[in-house]
Amino acid sequence: MPIGCIISEANRTDMKRLAALLDACMSERPALPDTTPEEDRAQLCLDRGYAYAACRDTARAHGYVPHIPPRATKGHPLPPPEHPDRHPPRRWVVEVAHAWFNRFRSLLIRWAKKAQNYLALVHLAAVLIIYRKLRHARQLSG
Repeated sequence: MPIGCIISEANRTDMKRLAALLDACMSERPALPDTTPEEDRAQLCLDRGYAYAACRDTARAHGYVPHIPPRATKGHPLPPPEHPDRHPPRRWVVEVAHAWFNRFRSLLIRWAKKAQNYLALVHLAAVLIIYRKLRHARQLSG
């Protein structure tokens, strides 16, 4: 589920906007029953664009457990494409969220000239995504 939305310049790197994104959370996450505070910490799945110590520290400061795949370095290249560590299972969570937003044509290609109007469309899309997921879950359970 989308937890927060911000818009920024196209040439801004992901890591520089993480704190603003986490500050833009739309609602508080309810505590899970019968769990310790350590077990109840929210999980945050990010892609390799956030694979920096500063991003991990920012996520922890906001109360999240970060799940970020490592970046390739000279001493440690990425695993081959068929290796399961190349695309960890949590990566799917990030990619599917992008696909959900790409279903809205007005977001796929930005036609809104004012930033406020575009952000309103992003928020509306997030609400529709959450509504559809909740409706689908309710249909499955009852």
